[in-house]
Formats: sequence, C-alpha cells, structure tokens
Amino acid sequence: MSTTEPFGTAGTVRDGPVVVLAYDGIAADEAGLIVQILTGAGIEVIIATVGTDPVTSFHGRVVAHRTAAGLGTCKALVVPGGMGVRRAADDEAFIAAIARLAADATWLAATSTGSVLLAAAGVVDGARATTHWLAGELITDRGLELVRESFVEHGRLLTASGVVSAPRLAFRLVGALAGVEAEAKARSQFRRPPTTDPRYVRLPRGWRRWFGSKRLGGIDHPMDPSGSAEIVFLDLDLDDNGSDGRGR
Repeated sequence: MSTTEPFGTAGTVRDGPVVVLAYDGIAADEAGLIVQILTGAGIEVIIATVGTDPVTSFHGRVVAHRTAAGLGTCKALVVPGGMGVRRAADDEAFIAAIARLAADATWLAATSTGSVLLAAAGVVDGARATTHWLAGELITDRGLELVRESFVEHGRLLTASGVVSAPRLAFRLVGALAGVEAEAKARSQFRRPPTTDPRYVRLPRGWRRWFGSKRLGGIDHPMDPSGSAEIVFLDLDLDDNGSDGRGR
C-alpha cells in the first residue's frame, strides 16, 4: 500500500450510505465484490445510476436502487471501473453526479479505471492513485499522480488497480466506516473460492476468483440484503458438465 501526505484528509464520517455509482460498461464483478463485502459488514450501500434504466455490463446488467439525483450526503462514493469509462467520462450528467456526491462524501474510492472518472470530475486533483495497468495515461493526463501498486491510499482517496485488489479496498472502507474489529471480521469471513467447480472453470479468470459455487447463467444475483438492486449475469448456457454445448 502506498500512502503520502494527504491531498484531502477524511474527516468525521458523514451520515448516509455508501454510494456505488454505476454506468453503461461498468465492471460488474468489481462492483459486486465491493457491495458484498460492505453489506456483509452491515454497511448500507446504494447502487445508483444517473438515468432510470438498468445499465449494461460485459458481465450482464446492473439494476440500481436509486438515481443519483435523489441522493443526499454519503459516507463514501465508490466508482468502479469498466469498459465504458471513456464514454462515461464524456457524459456531462454522470460527471456532474460524481462531483456533487464527492463534495460531501467522507471517502472517495475507485477500482481500476474508476479513478479516471473521479479525475474527470476534478475531485481528486493532485492525488496519488492507481488504476488499470493499461489506463495510466488516462489519469496522469487528468492531473493524478500514477502509482504502480495494487492498492493506494492517499488522504480520503482509496484506489485499487482491478478486481483482484478490490477486496482490499473494500476491507479498508469497512475499517474506516465501522472500525478495525469490523474490518478484521470482514477479512476473516472472506474466502476466495476454489477453482475446480466445472460450472465456472471456463469463466474469465477474474470472475473465477470470487464466483465460487454460486449458481450461474441468467440468475438474478442480489447485491444487497433487500434484493432491490441486482446484477443479472449473462446466460452462459452451461450444461451439468460445464460444457457450453460446443464441446468447449
């Protein structure tokens, strides 16, 4: 972990939920890990979007709890990365939502290319951050100092380089919001699943690290205890032997 003198120190934790801001092209696996770990620690999380329609992801679709316009202050704003980051960075309404929510948030956090969107909103100027290994220029061009590490904490900003380090970011948020005992408990309860289950052995490697024996294929996967926000993963059409029907 890399830390330096803070560009902006986290103060007293504000009232409100943790907000995970979703957009078309979001990496739903990164968002899912963050939400699962935080809600598992008893922290309220709201998945929000700028519009009212579900947003798409390479992994499926994300159905949000609320629109960003209806939210007030939040404890933390989390912006996951994703393939849609360039389009989101040019979306004035989305960037304005980041700027408004970030202004009152105690903590700011981003996984992989989500740091590009925080930078595009102008809320982390001069901060040290990490990002996806292919996106370094996208944050340095927007005023951030790139740190080639898996997790970086700089003041009130937490960044993780991708899905593998997303749990580390989530644990740090649990500690910041609920205390060191809650963080230790979250860490002890988190298990990376075995990678021998034939139902998901053909999934991209990053997915296999956390899917475990969860059911796959067009199943609504609740991302919070209320079930009012969800990620619906793409139908993989796997048979009982893990084949996709084409002998692969």
